[in-house]
Amino acid sequence: MNNKILCVDDEESILKGFQLNLRKDFDLHIASNGREGVEVFEREKGFALVLSDMRMPEMDGATMLGKIKEIDHEVVTVLLTGHTDFESAISAVNEGNVFRMLSKPCPPETLIKVLRDGLDQHHLITSKRMLLDQTLRGAVDALSQSLSTAKPLFFGRAQRIRRIAKEVATMMNTPDAWRIDVAAVFSQLAYISIPESVSEDVYHNRELTSEVKEVVKRLPEDTQKIIEKIPGLEEVGEILKKAEVQHRYEENDESGIRQAASILRVALDFDYYEQQGHDRSLIVQTLKSRKAEYDPVVTESLSQLLVVAEQTYRLEEISLKNLEVGMRLAQELRLDDGFLVASSGADVDRQLLKVIRNYNSCYQDSPFPKRIQVTVPVNSN
Repeated sequence: MNNKILCVDDEESILKGFQLNLRKDFDLHIASNGREGVEVFEREKGFALVLSDMRMPEMDGATMLGKIKEIDHEVVTVLLTGHTDFESAISAVNEGNVFRMLSKPCPPETLIKVLRDGLDQHHLITSKRMLLDQTLRGAVDALSQSLSTAKPLFFGRAQRIRRIAKEVATMMNTPDAWRIDVAAVFSQLAYISIPESVSEDVYHNRELTSEVKEVVKRLPEDTQKIIEKIPGLEEVGEILKKAEVQHRYEENDESGIRQAASILRVALDFDYYEQQGHDRSLIVQTLKSRKAEYDPVVTESLSQLLVVAEQTYRLEEISLKNLEVGMRLAQELRLDDGFLVASSGADVDRQLLKVIRNYNSCYQDSPFPKRIQVTVPVNSN
Protein backbone atom coordinates (compact mmCIF):
# COMPACT_ATOMS: atom_id res chain seq x y z
CA MET A 1 0.00 0.00 0.00
CA ASN A 2 1.25 3.48 -0.86
CA ASN A 3 2.42 5.28 2.33
CA LYS A 4 4.03 8.34 0.73
CA ILE A 5 3.10 11.43 2.78
CA LEU A 6 3.83 15.12 2.39
CA CYS A 7 3.79 17.24 5.56
CA VAL A 8 3.66 21.03 5.24
CA ASP A 9 4.19 23.54 8.06
CA ASP A 10 6.00 26.87 8.33
CA GLU A 11 7.30 26.14 11.84
CA GLU A 12 10.64 24.31 11.84
CA SER A 13 9.96 22.75 15.25
CA ILE A 14 6.72 21.21 13.95
CA LEU A 15 8.50 19.76 10.89
CA LYS A 16 11.15 18.25 13.15
CA GLY A 17 8.38 16.73 15.24
CA PHE A 18 6.86 15.17 12.08
CA GLN A 19 10.23 13.69 11.16
CA LEU A 20 10.74 12.32 14.66
CA ASN A 21 7.31 10.72 14.99
CA LEU A 22 6.41 9.73 11.42
CA ARG A 23 9.49 8.75 9.45
CA LYS A 24 9.57 5.20 10.84
CA ASP A 25 6.02 4.39 9.69
CA PHE A 26 5.69 6.47 6.53
CA ASP A 27 7.59 7.54 3.42
CA LEU A 28 7.83 11.10 4.68
CA HIS A 29 8.48 14.29 2.70
CA ILE A 30 8.30 17.83 4.09
CA ALA A 31 7.80 21.41 2.90
CA SER A 32 8.03 24.67 4.85
CA ASN A 33 5.19 26.65 3.21
CA GLY A 34 2.20 26.33 0.88
CA ARG A 35 3.98 27.24 -2.34
CA GLU A 36 6.82 24.84 -1.61
CA GLY A 37 4.24 22.19 -0.75
CA VAL A 38 2.66 22.46 -4.21
CA GLU A 39 6.11 22.41 -5.84
CA VAL A 40 7.20 19.30 -3.91
CA PHE A 41 3.89 17.58 -4.68
CA GLU A 42 4.28 18.19 -8.42
CA ARG A 43 7.98 17.35 -8.50
CA GLU A 44 8.06 14.20 -6.35
CA LYS A 45 4.66 12.84 -7.46
CA GLY A 46 2.90 9.71 -6.21
CA PHE A 47 1.74 11.00 -2.81
CA ALA A 48 -1.12 9.19 -1.11
CA LEU A 49 -1.71 11.83 1.56
CA VAL A 50 -0.88 15.47 2.31
CA LEU A 51 -0.91 16.84 5.85
CA SER A 52 -0.84 20.62 6.24
CA ASP A 53 -1.07 23.33 8.85
CA MET A 54 -3.87 25.81 8.18
CA ARG A 55 -2.19 29.11 9.05
CA MET A 56 0.88 29.77 6.88
CA PRO A 57 2.18 32.96 5.21
CA GLU A 58 1.45 33.69 1.51
CA MET A 59 -0.68 30.58 0.98
CA ASP A 60 -2.73 28.98 3.77
CA GLY A 61 -3.20 25.26 4.12
CA ALA A 62 -6.75 25.13 2.75
CA THR A 63 -5.72 26.97 -0.42
CA MET A 64 -2.70 24.73 -0.89
CA LEU A 65 -4.73 21.54 -0.43
CA GLY A 66 -7.29 22.84 -2.94
CA LYS A 67 -4.55 23.32 -5.55
CA ILE A 68 -3.13 19.88 -4.80
CA LYS A 69 -6.56 18.28 -5.23
CA GLU A 70 -6.76 19.92 -8.67
CA ILE A 71 -3.49 18.18 -9.57
CA ASP A 72 -4.51 14.79 -8.15
CA HIS A 73 -8.13 14.41 -7.08
CA GLU A 74 -7.41 11.00 -5.53
CA VAL A 75 -4.90 12.24 -2.95
CA VAL A 76 -6.18 12.30 0.65
CA THR A 77 -5.71 15.53 2.59
CA VAL A 78 -5.59 16.29 6.32
CA LEU A 79 -5.67 19.80 7.82
CA LEU A 80 -4.21 20.87 11.17
CA THR A 81 -5.95 23.94 12.56
CA GLY A 82 -6.21 26.14 15.63
CA HIS A 83 -9.44 27.51 17.04
CA THR A 84 -9.00 30.87 15.28
CA ASP A 85 -8.92 29.13 11.89
CA PHE A 86 -11.95 26.95 12.57
CA GLU A 87 -14.44 28.58 10.18
CA SER A 88 -11.98 28.61 7.24
CA ALA A 89 -11.08 24.99 7.91
CA ILE A 90 -14.74 23.93 8.02
CA SER A 91 -15.25 25.66 4.66
CA ALA A 92 -12.36 23.62 3.18
CA VAL A 93 -13.93 20.41 4.51
CA ASN A 94 -17.33 21.30 3.06
CA GLU A 95 -15.77 22.04 -0.34
CA GLY A 96 -14.43 18.48 -0.43
CA ASN A 97 -10.75 19.37 -0.32
CA VAL A 98 -10.12 17.91 3.16
CA PHE A 99 -10.62 14.32 4.33
CA ARG A 100 -10.05 14.95 8.03
CA MET A 101 -9.44 18.00 10.25
CA LEU A 102 -7.35 17.91 13.44
CA SER A 103 -7.01 20.51 16.18
CA LYS A 104 -3.60 21.75 17.28
CA PRO A 105 -1.79 20.59 19.28
CA CYS A 106 -2.41 17.00 18.16
CA PRO A 107 -0.98 14.03 20.12
CA PRO A 108 1.37 11.84 17.98
CA GLU A 109 -0.73 8.70 18.50
CA THR A 110 -3.87 10.50 17.29
CA LEU A 111 -2.04 11.93 14.28
CA ILE A 112 -0.61 8.53 13.31
CA LYS A 113 -4.05 6.88 13.54
CA VAL A 114 -5.59 9.57 11.30
CA LEU A 115 -2.77 9.26 8.79
CA ARG A 116 -3.23 5.48 8.63
CA ASP A 117 -6.99 5.97 8.17
CA GLY A 118 -6.17 8.41 5.35
CA LEU A 119 -3.87 5.91 3.67
CA ASP A 120 -6.59 3.26 3.92
CA GLN A 121 -8.98 5.74 2.29
CA HIS A 122 -6.51 6.39 -0.54
CA HIS A 123 -6.06 2.64 -1.06
CA LEU A 124 -9.84 2.22 -1.23
CA ILE A 125 -10.18 5.05 -3.77
CA THR A 126 -7.41 3.80 -6.05
CA SER A 127 -8.44 0.13 -5.76
CA LYS A 128 -12.03 0.97 -6.70
CA ARG A 129 -10.83 3.05 -9.64
CA MET A 130 -8.47 0.29 -10.83
CA LEU A 131 -11.17 -2.37 -10.53
CA LEU A 132 -13.65 -0.22 -12.42
CA ASP A 133 -11.04 0.63 -15.00
CA GLN A 134 -10.01 -2.98 -15.61
CA THR A 135 -13.58 -4.33 -15.60
CA LEU A 136 -14.89 -1.69 -17.98
CA ARG A 137 -11.87 -1.92 -20.26
CA GLY A 138 -12.34 -5.67 -20.53
CA ALA A 139 -16.02 -5.27 -21.35
CA VAL A 140 -15.35 -2.46 -23.82
CA ASP A 141 -12.58 -4.41 -25.52
CA ALA A 142 -15.00 -7.33 -25.93
CA LEU A 143 -17.62 -5.01 -27.44
CA SER A 144 -14.96 -3.49 -29.64
CA GLN A 145 -13.97 -6.90 -30.99
CA SER A 146 -17.61 -7.61 -31.83
CA LEU A 147 -17.70 -4.34 -33.75
CA SER A 148 -14.51 -5.31 -35.61
CA THR A 149 -16.19 -8.41 -37.04
CA ALA A 150 -19.60 -6.93 -37.79
CA LYS A 151 -18.64 -3.41 -38.90
CA PRO A 152 -14.90 -3.10 -39.65
CA LEU A 153 -15.26 0.45 -40.99
CA PHE A 154 -16.74 1.74 -37.75
CA PHE A 155 -14.37 -0.42 -35.70
CA GLY A 156 -11.46 1.25 -37.46
CA ARG A 157 -12.92 4.66 -36.67
CA ALA A 158 -13.41 3.64 -33.04
CA GLN A 159 -9.77 2.55 -32.84
CA ARG A 160 -8.49 5.76 -34.39
CA ILE A 161 -10.53 8.18 -32.30
CA ARG A 162 -9.86 6.08 -29.20
CA ARG A 163 -6.12 6.36 -29.82
CA ILE A 164 -6.17 10.09 -30.60
CA ALA A 165 -8.47 10.97 -27.69
CA LYS A 166 -6.45 8.89 -25.23
CA GLU A 167 -3.15 10.50 -26.25
CA VAL A 168 -4.61 14.02 -26.15
CA ALA A 169 -6.15 13.32 -22.72
CA THR A 170 -2.78 12.08 -21.46
CA MET A 171 -1.04 15.19 -22.78
CA MET A 172 -3.64 17.39 -21.07
CA ASN A 173 -3.56 15.38 -17.82
CA THR A 174 -7.34 14.93 -18.02
CA PRO A 175 -8.86 13.32 -14.89
CA ASP A 176 -10.37 9.83 -15.29
CA ALA A 177 -9.26 9.57 -18.91
CA TRP A 178 -10.67 6.02 -19.07
CA ARG A 179 -14.09 7.64 -19.57
CA ILE A 180 -12.94 9.10 -22.89
CA ASP A 181 -11.53 5.74 -23.94
CA VAL A 182 -14.87 4.05 -23.26
CA ALA A 183 -16.88 6.89 -24.84
CA ALA A 184 -14.83 6.61 -28.03
CA VAL A 185 -15.92 2.99 -28.49
CA PHE A 186 -19.54 3.67 -27.58
CA SER A 187 -19.65 6.56 -30.05
CA GLN A 188 -19.48 3.93 -32.81
CA LEU A 189 -21.10 0.91 -31.18
CA ALA A 190 -24.69 1.61 -32.26
CA TYR A 191 -23.61 1.48 -35.91
CA ILE A 192 -23.57 -2.30 -35.53
CA SER A 193 -27.34 -2.13 -36.16
CA ILE A 194 -26.93 -0.43 -39.56
CA PRO A 195 -27.77 -2.77 -42.47
CA GLU A 196 -24.61 -3.93 -44.21
CA SER A 197 -25.91 -2.76 -47.58
CA VAL A 198 -25.74 0.90 -46.47
CA SER A 199 -22.80 0.77 -44.04
CA GLU A 200 -20.30 2.38 -46.39
CA ASP A 201 -22.77 5.05 -47.45
CA VAL A 202 -23.40 5.97 -43.82
CA TYR A 203 -19.70 5.88 -42.98
CA HIS A 204 -18.73 8.16 -45.88
CA ASN A 205 -21.76 10.42 -45.34
CA ARG A 206 -23.12 9.80 -48.82
CA GLU A 207 -26.68 10.49 -49.96
CA LEU A 208 -29.06 8.35 -47.90
CA THR A 209 -32.72 7.45 -48.15
CA SER A 210 -35.09 9.07 -45.67
CA GLU A 211 -35.52 5.70 -43.92
CA VAL A 212 -31.78 5.27 -43.39
CA LYS A 213 -31.44 8.89 -42.25
CA GLU A 214 -34.06 8.19 -39.60
CA VAL A 215 -32.15 5.12 -38.40
CA VAL A 216 -28.91 7.12 -38.16
CA LYS A 217 -30.70 9.94 -36.33
CA ARG A 218 -31.81 7.50 -33.62
CA LEU A 219 -28.32 6.04 -33.02
CA PRO A 220 -27.32 8.42 -30.18
CA GLU A 221 -30.55 7.54 -28.38
CA ASP A 222 -29.86 3.83 -28.92
CA THR A 223 -26.36 4.30 -27.51
CA GLN A 224 -27.71 6.00 -24.38
CA LYS A 225 -30.12 3.10 -23.83
CA ILE A 226 -27.21 0.65 -23.94
CA ILE A 227 -25.16 2.76 -21.53
CA GLU A 228 -28.05 3.09 -19.07
CA LYS A 229 -28.03 -0.69 -18.63
CA ILE A 230 -24.36 -0.75 -17.55
CA PRO A 231 -23.61 0.44 -13.97
CA GLY A 232 -20.70 2.86 -13.73
CA LEU A 233 -21.06 4.36 -17.21
CA GLU A 234 -23.27 7.31 -16.29
CA GLU A 235 -20.45 9.82 -16.89
CA VAL A 236 -19.62 8.18 -20.21
CA GLY A 237 -23.19 8.86 -21.28
CA GLU A 238 -22.81 12.50 -20.24
CA ILE A 239 -19.60 12.82 -22.25
CA LEU A 240 -21.34 11.52 -25.38
CA LYS A 241 -24.23 13.93 -24.88
CA LYS A 242 -21.94 16.93 -24.31
CA ALA A 243 -19.77 16.04 -27.32
CA GLU A 244 -22.64 17.36 -29.43
CA VAL A 245 -22.56 20.69 -27.55
CA GLN A 246 -19.93 23.28 -28.48
CA HIS A 247 -17.50 24.00 -25.64
CA ARG A 248 -18.29 27.75 -25.65
CA TYR A 249 -21.73 27.03 -24.21
CA GLU A 250 -20.42 25.19 -21.16
CA GLU A 251 -17.58 25.81 -18.71
CA ASN A 252 -15.14 23.15 -17.57
CA ASP A 253 -15.82 21.85 -14.07
CA GLU A 254 -14.10 19.63 -11.52
CA SER A 255 -15.68 16.49 -12.99
CA GLY A 256 -13.71 16.92 -16.23
CA ILE A 257 -16.73 15.82 -18.28
CA ARG A 258 -16.87 19.00 -20.37
CA GLN A 259 -13.16 18.72 -21.19
CA ALA A 260 -13.54 15.02 -21.99
CA ALA A 261 -16.43 15.82 -24.34
CA SER A 262 -14.32 18.49 -26.07
CA ILE A 263 -11.51 15.99 -26.59
CA LEU A 264 -13.88 13.40 -28.03
CA ARG A 265 -15.47 15.96 -30.38
CA VAL A 266 -12.07 17.02 -31.73
CA ALA A 267 -11.00 13.38 -32.21
CA LEU A 268 -14.23 12.50 -34.03
CA ASP A 269 -14.13 15.47 -36.38
CA PHE A 270 -10.41 15.17 -37.06
CA ASP A 271 -10.87 11.53 -38.04
CA TYR A 272 -13.86 12.32 -40.22
CA TYR A 273 -12.00 14.96 -42.22
CA GLU A 274 -8.90 12.79 -42.51
CA GLN A 275 -10.95 9.91 -43.91
CA GLN A 276 -12.38 12.36 -46.43
CA GLY A 277 -8.84 12.68 -47.77
CA HIS A 278 -7.84 16.06 -46.31
CA ASP A 279 -4.25 16.77 -45.25
CA ARG A 280 -3.62 16.40 -41.52
CA SER A 281 -1.93 19.75 -41.07
CA LEU A 282 -4.78 21.50 -42.90
CA ILE A 283 -7.36 19.77 -40.72
CA VAL A 284 -5.57 20.87 -37.55
CA GLN A 285 -5.28 24.45 -38.80
CA THR A 286 -9.00 24.46 -39.60
CA LEU A 287 -9.98 23.08 -36.18
CA LYS A 288 -7.69 25.55 -34.41
CA SER A 289 -9.21 28.46 -36.34
CA ARG A 290 -12.73 27.55 -35.19
CA LYS A 291 -12.27 28.59 -31.57
CA ALA A 292 -16.00 28.88 -30.98
CA GLU A 293 -16.58 25.26 -32.01
CA TYR A 294 -13.49 23.50 -30.67
CA ASP A 295 -11.66 24.01 -27.39
CA PRO A 296 -8.36 25.76 -28.29
CA VAL A 297 -6.50 23.87 -25.56
CA VAL A 298 -7.59 20.57 -27.09
CA THR A 299 -6.73 21.52 -30.68
CA GLU A 300 -3.31 22.80 -29.60
CA SER A 301 -2.65 19.50 -27.82
CA LEU A 302 -3.73 17.62 -30.96
CA SER A 303 -1.31 19.72 -33.02
CA GLN A 304 1.57 18.85 -30.69
CA LEU A 305 0.55 15.19 -30.68
CA LEU A 306 0.68 14.91 -34.47
CA VAL A 307 4.17 16.41 -34.53
CA VAL A 308 5.31 13.69 -32.15
CA ALA A 309 3.50 11.00 -34.19
CA GLU A 310 5.34 12.03 -37.37
CA GLN A 311 8.62 11.51 -35.55
CA THR A 312 7.74 8.11 -34.11
CA TYR A 313 6.09 6.33 -37.07
CA ARG A 314 7.15 5.77 -40.68
CA LEU A 315 5.17 4.60 -43.70
CA GLU A 316 6.16 1.29 -45.33
CA GLU A 317 4.75 -1.07 -47.93
CA ILE A 318 5.20 -4.67 -46.86
CA SER A 319 4.15 -8.17 -47.82
CA LEU A 320 0.96 -9.20 -46.04
CA LYS A 321 2.78 -12.20 -44.54
CA ASN A 322 5.11 -9.76 -42.76
CA LEU A 323 2.27 -7.98 -40.99
CA GLU A 324 3.05 -7.82 -37.26
CA VAL A 325 1.40 -6.79 -34.01
CA GLY A 326 2.14 -3.11 -33.30
CA MET A 327 1.82 -1.93 -36.90
CA ARG A 328 -1.12 0.13 -38.17
CA LEU A 329 -2.87 -0.22 -41.50
CA ALA A 330 -2.34 2.82 -43.73
CA GLN A 331 -4.96 1.60 -46.21
CA GLU A 332 -8.07 -0.56 -46.16
CA LEU A 333 -7.58 -4.32 -46.12
CA ARG A 334 -10.05 -5.94 -48.52
CA LEU A 335 -10.54 -9.33 -50.09
CA ASP A 336 -10.14 -9.66 -53.84
CA ASP A 337 -13.92 -9.37 -54.22
CA GLY A 338 -13.92 -6.02 -52.42
CA PHE A 339 -15.20 -7.23 -49.03
CA LEU A 340 -13.78 -5.04 -46.26
CA VAL A 341 -11.89 -6.85 -43.50
CA ALA A 342 -10.18 -3.93 -41.74
CA SER A 343 -10.23 -0.18 -42.29
CA SER A 344 -7.35 2.22 -42.70
CA GLY A 345 -5.81 3.21 -39.36
CA ALA A 346 -6.74 -0.06 -37.64
CA ASP A 347 -4.15 -1.41 -35.22
CA VAL A 348 -2.64 -4.73 -36.17
CA ASP A 349 -3.32 -7.01 -33.21
CA ARG A 350 -3.52 -10.76 -32.68
CA GLN A 351 -7.24 -10.74 -33.44
CA LEU A 352 -6.67 -9.22 -36.89
CA LEU A 353 -3.84 -11.63 -37.66
CA LYS A 354 -6.14 -14.49 -36.64
CA VAL A 355 -8.88 -13.21 -38.97
CA ILE A 356 -6.37 -13.07 -41.85
CA ARG A 357 -5.21 -16.62 -41.15
CA ASN A 358 -8.80 -17.85 -41.01
CA TYR A 359 -9.57 -16.29 -44.40
CA ASN A 360 -6.40 -17.71 -45.93
CA SER A 361 -7.29 -21.19 -44.68
CA CYS A 362 -10.61 -21.04 -46.53
CA TYR A 363 -9.08 -20.24 -49.95
CA GLN A 364 -6.68 -22.12 -52.15
CA ASP A 365 -4.84 -18.87 -52.83
CA SER A 366 -4.75 -15.91 -50.46
CA PRO A 367 -7.76 -13.63 -51.13
CA PHE A 368 -5.78 -10.59 -49.97
CA PRO A 369 -3.49 -8.25 -51.88
CA LYS A 370 0.14 -9.35 -51.79
CA ARG A 371 1.36 -6.04 -50.35
CA ILE A 372 -0.15 -3.39 -48.10
CA GLN A 373 0.86 -0.01 -46.72
CA VAL A 374 1.35 0.25 -42.96
CA THR A 375 2.83 2.66 -40.45
CA VAL A 376 5.59 1.19 -38.32
CA PRO A 377 7.20 2.49 -35.11
CA VAL A 378 10.55 4.07 -36.02
CA ASN A 379 12.36 1.89 -33.49
CA SER A 380 10.99 -1.25 -35.13
CA ASN A 381 13.52 -3.38 -36.99
